[in-house]
Amino acid sequence: MQTDVKSIIETAIAEEKKANRFYLNLASQMKEKGARMKFEIMADLELKHYESLLTYYEGKFGQRPAIKEVEVFTIVRPETPSRTASFEEAIKIIMDTEQRAYEFYKKASERSTDPKDKKIFKTLAKMEQAHFEQFRTEYNYATENVIRFSSEDIPWMMEVG
Repeated sequence: MQTDVKSIIETAIAEEKKANRFYLNLASQMKEKGARMKFEIMADLELKHYESLLTYYEGKFGQRPAIKEVEVFTIVRPETPSRTASFEEAIKIIMDTEQRAYEFYKKASERSTDPKDKKIFKTLAKMEQAHFEQFRTEYNYATENVIRFSSEDIPWMMEVG
């Protein structure tokens, strides 16, 4: 991993843009509307990460970054799901991808000496970790044969006084 903050932010900007396209691609593959919407929402979130980093970069360095648009991820390197991938198969790939993104931002935060850099990287790390946790929960719900309700959530289990 680069130690130059400028390079780290440039890499992060490029990765977030690719993550946006990754989720849009997954969305286009999903037959179910709910799955498609889930990935479209994630694409929007990754685009917001991209825009936040871009704004931060421009404020910090007084210029737009010179980022080469390459298709290959340099940090998270997700597997490319097949065109017929199920929602569950896609989620497994996403969990790995989000975990790697979290680790990237965590390391960037640890290596930063500027408090503002540390803060933005910590914030992004928390967001990526939240994405991971969200998809882990989705995966568990999608693959388990158990309905999770506590007795107080089931109306007919309520006591009548």
